[in-house]
Amino acid sequence: MNEEPRQRRDGGLTRREVVLGGGALAAGLAGGAAAGFGIGRVTDDNGATGAGQDIGETERVAKVFAKPEGSTLKVFGTELGTPWYEQTPFVTPHELFFVRNRYPSPAVSADTWKLEVKGDAIEEPLTITYEELRAMPSRSQPRVLECFGNGRTVNREQLGHDVEGGNWGFSAFSQGEWDYVPIKEILDRVKPRSNARQLLFWSGVDGPDTGRPIPMEAVLERPEEIGLAFGLNGLIPLPADHGGPVRALVPGWGGAASVKWLTEIRISSHRFWTRMHTREEALIGDQWEREEFDEDADEFLGATADDIEGQTATWQNVKSFLVLPYTYKKSEPPGRYILQQGEVPKLPAGQRTMRGYANSPFGIEKVEYSVDGGGTWKEAMLVEPANLPYSRVRFEFPWDATAGKHVLATRATDKQGNAQPETVPLNKLGILCNAIAKFEVEVT
Repeated sequence: MNEEPRQRRDGGLTRREVVLGGGALAAGLAGGAAAGFGIGRVTDDNGATGAGQDIGETERVAKVFAKPEGSTLKVFGTELGTPWYEQTPFVTPHELFFVRNRYPSPAVSADTWKLEVKGDAIEEPLTITYEELRAMPSRSQPRVLECFGNGRTVNREQLGHDVEGGNWGFSAFSQGEWDYVPIKEILDRVKPRSNARQLLFWSGVDGPDTGRPIPMEAVLERPEEIGLAFGLNGLIPLPADHGGPVRALVPGWGGAASVKWLTEIRISSHRFWTRMHTREEALIGDQWEREEFDEDADEFLGATADDIEGQTATWQNVKSFLVLPYTYKKSEPPGRYILQQGEVPKLPAGQRTMRGYANSPFGIEKVEYSVDGGGTWKEAMLVEPANLPYSRVRFEFPWDATAGKHVLATRATDKQGNAQPETVPLNKLGILCNAIAKFEVEVT
């Protein structure tokens, strides 16, 4: 896969045309082990339902990330953001691809990696090696990966919402060229039964409690699109920070559904509840009723019934933002951010081409822009390719930047008619915030 070269076209925004502002405070390190946990470790059943210890040779990496942090943004100790204001490519380079981890990245050898597929709702349990997975029919497709927390900062800066979670700005958003085996290849081999209710993606090496279930009907609706990724941007095996050697790939849903460092799949007749979709990736607030559960029949892995406060987040929504630094006035920016807290980016006056990214699981129909804070809107030009499934779309528009202070904004509409709103309801974790982002800029 050849990545699109990063080039500056006339009128484009470059790093040097933005006033730099070092001094952003780096977030503190988060701890966490990363060494061989099957499901049995979480359920305290001595491994009876877990993947056991033979899930691949693992080792503790000496640092939190396998790749150099470089110019990525330090959101938390185990989280790196893509500097969106410096991006113009269709595909994000691996070096700048965002990382959202709970624990330090484990190192897993492809030579000894194994995946167990089991559960009470399949006919044929299966164990496969990395080479056996590679031998299955596979695809290579561009797919955007976006954390549910991307855009959370707008809650704090524009909406006055007091929310929990990392202050990503728009840095939890990257596009990769993924090599993957469709989940259909696995399902055809294990033969799910008619009573299959959920499929659980589980990591036995990413701490003791990392996994996430998907309703079986949702899997069966897209068996060629959901899959097991083994490569990113031509890098095979998949790089360690991004779940290598194998991770789940669930396009269109928030990134947490694409569980990294995959070691086990369970297909069950009952429901699962995990940390990831109760305490971290859930819509919790007055607008969302608590999901129903059965404390006796359901299986709780690193979570309890008390953790179920709202509704599981699944699909992403329509969103757009500019390739321009966003001003953090009320909240602290991430480490290595290009501006200090409260600082507004500066541009020289003159004719410019402004650029940005838009995304929706259902495709982008149009992007509108405003250079007067939302008072008037015009349609931007979409940059090809603009119709690839589960891929982000680039857009651009001309702007005659005159001296003074300005507020720029963009508003995307997807192919189902969903448009970005001015505001969104408060949810505790501030996820799926797609309110129209207002970018302040001072022209000199």
